[in-house]
Amino acid sequence: MILYYILRPILMGLYRTIYRVKVFGKENLVKKGRRIVVCNHQRKADVYVIGSLYMSRTMFLSKKEWFSNWFNKFVLSCLGAIPVNREKPEISSIKRCLKVLKDEKRLAVFPEGTRNKVNNEIQTLKTGTALFAVKGRAPITPIIIYEGIKPFKRGYAMVGESFDLSEFYDVKFTDEVAAEATKVVEQKMKELQTELFKKVDEINAEKAAKKNKKAAKKADKQNARRT
Repeated sequence: MILYYILRPILMGLYRTIYRVKVFGKENLVKKGRRIVVCNHQRKADVYVIGSLYMSRTMFLSKKEWFSNWFNKFVLSCLGAIPVNREKPEISSIKRCLKVLKDEKRLAVFPEGTRNKVNNEIQTLKTGTALFAVKGRAPITPIIIYEGIKPFKRGYAMVGESFDLSEFYDVKFTDEVAAEATKVVEQKMKELQTELFKKVDEINAEKAAKKNKKAAKKADKQNARRT
């Protein structure tokens, strides 16, 4: 735990030097108590976007392949990673995630299960997030990252309002219920993505207008010199 507070400023310094991510909706962040943070996933650096929003440690799921050597295992464990088999999640991993919530801590999940390298669409979500949210009775905070962040380029992300799956708390968690609850999470993420894309479109339109205005002024000056 102490090592986390040593590593965090180093990693955050590197992150902020390489990536320029503007985050909207920070007022929706809830920094205390049990909570699941869900986010779309397109780049390895996405986890740093989440980590930059919280000072305290956020536990997060990471594919077990990342724990293949002792150094990775040591560093990732210090940062709060929980190894998981993406093809067949083990009971021990599920129990660890539920214990995080039971202990009133924060769990970050990329519910698409893997990075989306194809397009900007929210991919079909795995049902694990719904399982954690229902069994752990934890509210969910959605975060959407715009088109995957890239080094030394302006990136965007948005934090949405928290919601819960309380309508599923007292019913048997069957496959059908898991699918229905997952649809709620997916819909919330898609709504937030639409809101973020609209915001970025407005920003880009404003930039284009300023650029055109500047070009028009330059053209007017050139014309004035010729006359």
